[in-house]
Amino acid sequence: MSYDDDEFECEYEFMAALSTALADPSEGVKTVDGWRIEPLGLIKGAAGHGKIYDPLGSEGGGFPMRPGGTPVYLIARENDPGDPVAVLVHPGETVPVRTQDWGDRVATPSGLAVVHANPSRTWIEPGTGMLKRAWATLHARAAEGDDWGLENLREMLQCASVDPADWPVEPVEGDFANGWLMIPDEDGAGTVLGVLASPDGSNTTECLDAEGNTVALLLHLD
Repeated sequence: MSYDDDEFECEYEFMAALSTALADPSEGVKTVDGWRIEPLGLIKGAAGHGKIYDPLGSEGGGFPMRPGGTPVYLIARENDPGDPVAVLVHPGETVPVRTQDWGDRVATPSGLAVVHANPSRTWIEPGTGMLKRAWATLHARAAEGDDWGLENLREMLQCASVDPADWPVEPVEGDFANGWLMIPDEDGAGTVLGVLASPDGSNTTECLDAEGNTVALLLHLD
């Protein structure tokens, strides 16, 4: 990330590569200047606005939904595709070329960031299915000797008075293979994206097009 002290703006080092990739109308994963830009599909749901949050956290960010679904993209280093750096939610029609400011902090204490457009007024419910899938994935990782993520999630579930005793502990093959997962929402009418994140927190930053219009929201995980 680079900073401009005069204008109080910041720019992520992948932003130029992201803009180049989104300006290319061809489909599929693109690699630009050492960055891997992967289209993940569409966030769909009945709500007019989507949400980016941790179901076990206390804050989140929002974005307007694009009719028919809002595209999302995963940004990772080309040499490390399994460790996502950021997610771009793109409700606008034009290409984002720069960020608005330093962004807003989003607490992700469970280590999971969720994107959805479910109109439910409950906080945890829209992300419950994703929490269950992450729970199973982290069990598998713990069995291989990496138990930190599981213990952290277990602690956060206890803090939220959520009992995972009957949740599956055998993961679905391929879940979170590159740090993300897209599944149907609890109602079956929309989609939910989950991305493994740092429990230390993430941040959301608005992205502008060449005319200065806000056209996307960036969730930075790194």
